[in-house]
Amino acid sequence: MIPVGPTPSALAVTPDGKWLYVMTAAGVVEVVDTALSTVAATISVGSSGDIAISPDGARAYVAAGLVYVIDTAANVVLHSFAAEATPIAGVTNTAWSVAFSPDGTRAYVGVVTFDMTAGVFSAGGGLLLVDTASETVAGTIDLFSLPGAIALTPDGSRAYVGIRYIWLDTGYGAGFFNGRYVAVIDTITKSIAAIIDLGADGPSFTQQNSPDGIGVTPDRSAVYTAIPRIGKVAVANVNTNAVTSLIPLTAPPGDLAIVADRAVALVPYVINAVNDSAATSTAGGTAVASVLANDQLGGIGVTTAHVTLTQQSSTSGGVTLDPATGEVNVAAGTEVGIHALVYRTCEIAAPSNCADATVSVTVRLPFVIDAVNDSASTLPGRTALANVLANDTVDGTPAAARVTLSAVSSTSEGITLDVRYGSVFVAVGTAPGPHTLTYMICESASPSNCDAADVTITVIPFPIDAVNDAGAALRTGGTAVANVLANDTFANATATLATVRLSQIASTHDGVSLNVANGAVTVAAGTPVGTHTLRYAICEIPITAANDSARASSKTASTALASVLTNDRLDNAAATTANVGLSLVSLTPASNKISLDVSNGSVKVLAKASSGTYTLVYQICEIAMPTNCAQATVTLDLSGSGGGGGGR
Repeated sequence: MIPVGPTPSALAVTPDGKWLYVMTAAGVVEVVDTALSTVAATISVGSSGDIAISPDGARAYVAAGLVYVIDTAANVVLHSFAAEATPIAGVTNTAWSVAFSPDGTRAYVGVVTFDMTAGVFSAGGGLLLVDTASETVAGTIDLFSLPGAIALTPDGSRAYVGIRYIWLDTGYGAGFFNGRYVAVIDTITKSIAAIIDLGADGPSFTQQNSPDGIGVTPDRSAVYTAIPRIGKVAVANVNTNAVTSLIPLTAPPGDLAIVADRAVALVPYVINAVNDSAATSTAGGTAVASVLANDQLGGIGVTTAHVTLTQQSSTSGGVTLDPATGEVNVAAGTEVGIHALVYRTCEIAAPSNCADATVSVTVRLPFVIDAVNDSASTLPGRTALANVLANDTVDGTPAAARVTLSAVSSTSEGITLDVRYGSVFVAVGTAPGPHTLTYMICESASPSNCDAADVTITVIPFPIDAVNDAGAALRTGGTAVANVLANDTFANATATLATVRLSQIASTHDGVSLNVANGAVTVAAGTPVGTHTLRYAICEIPITAANDSARASSKTASTALASVLTNDRLDNAAATTANVGLSLVSLTPASNKISLDVSNGSVKVLAKASSGTYTLVYQICEIAMPTNCAQATVTLDLSGSGGGGGGR
């Protein structure tokens, strides 16, 4: 028995076995001389946490709120840093657990994240990746839950992270729910590759088999996880990521450790190359995007970063494998029939660990693809055609699900094709008359098999009619006509200053003038007696929606764009929610974490949105004339890194 401070919670031993580092409840790391079984030094870090020693024994990392880096030669804290890539107001990231990669180049820090940015509390977490050479944050892996113990395979190819708690918000209530999983992290792709389910005895909070300590066998064949609730250790197969047995203990286990043995050879991961099949035409193209898409290495998906690819054989010289991408390509003119290509995939880390599979490619004559011309008439600011594909065919069947769509040309910038839906939109301000938009469809299975068609759009101007007026006034001056718009019409309704713009063209006397602000014709005092003529014009008020772009973090809730209306116009005035109505047309890719607030025009990102680029299309319509509309696009980039710990 070695006496140390109260409630020791974490242990780590240097590789030479001479020093034992013990974390105590007081936030003090005590360094024990294992030969003498006495405390030789104490290091204060302020709070309790986890400890890991680097493989070379030169550094101890302590995860205790912050990440503390200790020089084991001097037993002093060299420096500390926050467990996050970028600090975000309202987000707290707390370092909880830590482990080193076997080569010592990376430290993996489990981080618990508390988030108040959305105005309500939520919790999550992830892994912080630390570059041990610079001792700085190199990246994050989001776990969307609260991590616990971390263990790596002897070769560092995978990390296993216990999921202690999951934050659940049902809409009726929210809280922490006991986790029952171990996340399998692919350290090559830096992502969650699989989940080990430890099971439960029922749906209750208290019935979940929550993990504590985790260890990997020296031969990499199994993962051991302590489950205190049932007093057992779960044994999981690394190739299936499934629990194969439970080892009963005499008392509830907490942490665990497996004795390292470098003399033990690693058990190769099971490599599973799965046969593929595809069809294409003699026009040629890519038959299979990647033969690796359904292959696995040790129960997880593989990429060319995990395995090498080689073509073993092909029954046709026109059917070939691209080993850099995994594509199976068919050359134009390849003979009709069924062709077999055999490929081999080998683990990069263990080149003798290989498996073969066969790709069966059916080459046929090109289908007849027919893009049929369309025509439509519409007013500006409207969708002229719902879908250009509606009457197009491939092999005599509807083309919609079997082709890709692209715009070729348009005789007017105001006539545009939305390739996602096939719709043709006519922008406000597009000149009246006939316009032509040309599009192309190409067979998805044979991209060189294409056909083009024209869409003829006749843009109809809104009917507008300025009717002559007559009036009289005394030489002393006055109003001859109260409002010239009173008998004018626009879009089959009475023209108003909200729907048309008014301008004076000419007057036979300067004393007779038009007030464009209210439509009144006034006569100045002293204007000569007689008949005078004033000519005016009414024109449709244009509405313009301009494209926007914004960049925000996907890790935390925020307002990415204050208002899409900022650069939009209604005639010569700024478009506001007082003069235009706002609506969402589409969001690609679809997400319930991104919203357009139609009350103020803001684009908001909710916490934990998926990283990437989103396209939001919105429409504004004049309130006074709801048919006067325009559309614009917001390009939202959420690919930037957010907070730390894979949290927010």
